[in-house]
Amino acid sequence: MLRSWAFVLLAVLLMLPLEGCWSRKELNELGIVVGLGIDKDKDGYEVTVQIVNPGQVSTRNGIRPEATPVSSFSETGETVPEAIRRMTTLVSKKLYFSHLRIVIFGEALAREGIAKPLDYISRDRQMRNDFYLVVAKGSKASDILKISSPIDPIPANNLNVKLANSDKLWAATGQITLDRLMMDLQSPGKDPTLTGILIAGNKRGGETPSQRIEPRAALKYSGMAVFRQDRMVGWLDENGTKSLNYLQGRVHQTLATAKCPQGGTLSANIMNVKTRIRVGKSGDEPVINAHLRIEVDLADAECKIDLSKNESLTWIRKQLEKKTLSVLEEGLEQAQHQFHADIYGFGRYVHRQQVGIWRKVDDWDEQFSRMKVRIYPDIHFRRIGTIQQPIEQVRRE
Repeated sequence: MLRSWAFVLLAVLLMLPLEGCWSRKELNELGIVVGLGIDKDKDGYEVTVQIVNPGQVSTRNGIRPEATPVSSFSETGETVPEAIRRMTTLVSKKLYFSHLRIVIFGEALAREGIAKPLDYISRDRQMRNDFYLVVAKGSKASDILKISSPIDPIPANNLNVKLANSDKLWAATGQITLDRLMMDLQSPGKDPTLTGILIAGNKRGGETPSQRIEPRAALKYSGMAVFRQDRMVGWLDENGTKSLNYLQGRVHQTLATAKCPQGGTLSANIMNVKTRIRVGKSGDEPVINAHLRIEVDLADAECKIDLSKNESLTWIRKQLEKKTLSVLEEGLEQAQHQFHADIYGFGRYVHRQQVGIWRKVDDWDEQFSRMKVRIYPDIHFRRIGTIQQPIEQVRRE
């Protein structure tokens, strides 16, 4: 009996130092931030937050038609945290960033440099690393966060899901997380990129939720912003973005088209891309050899071509390889001669595979601009679909 009481006493004593849920926060005390926008201001920064209105997202107690699912607030400050603290004069709840879904930099700020605001984002302990970072194309980040979403009641969540889906199914975007951006900024031989987002339609009309089938405005991902170190220097177009993702081996799925020999067009689903980079040398100059193994499924054949013949499939394969090579070389031309920025990370491969050459390079971006890059796309058909011949070919027979 004495031993039992001694055990209970010991357990009580051990529990005394425990403070319980000392850091707990009630939900009704928090303003859950899902979108963060940072713009350049004459005195520093203009910071915009998009906060969820829980009562409008949940339908348990009914939705008031006059209220919106989210609210946006903006404030200025010499630094980003100062602007956020000033926001306490506007928002009655404590801003909570652990559920952040998207961070948007205004284009003017991106061209000036994003290193300083990134210091706060990467240092704050509330910030997780699963949100995406993008650049507002031709507009302010605050304008993007004011556009409503016709499908998802929370626009920031819509932007997050839309970018994730687009990255998996279309090679002209890229989901860049904080970890990936910081790694690109801190490692030599690789310049960063961020996906661009623009307002398509009437900006003013898009700020008000609408019951229209066709929304007045929508947020659309378009191209990628190219950086030299932390400063934006320009925009990649659609082909340039595809080139970037292909040569980095980040294409999950996308679609390519080719012309048929007798007119018309066929489409192929790109299902898997494996990229292998080998660094050779010509004298003291590095040479990049990029080998791409691309698996495709035939999506449609809007032309007259006999798919039962091996020579027809061989012809299609060569046309797709030619088209892919053209797209990749077009994007490479932009990066080398227009932006002079190694967004592909070829410098990392030179550092690993030709360390002797790497040690002699003073300015890698200048070296990249004149470096020879050879690209070898290799197309492999997996399937041609559930029908053997195109409809036009069947009708002709």
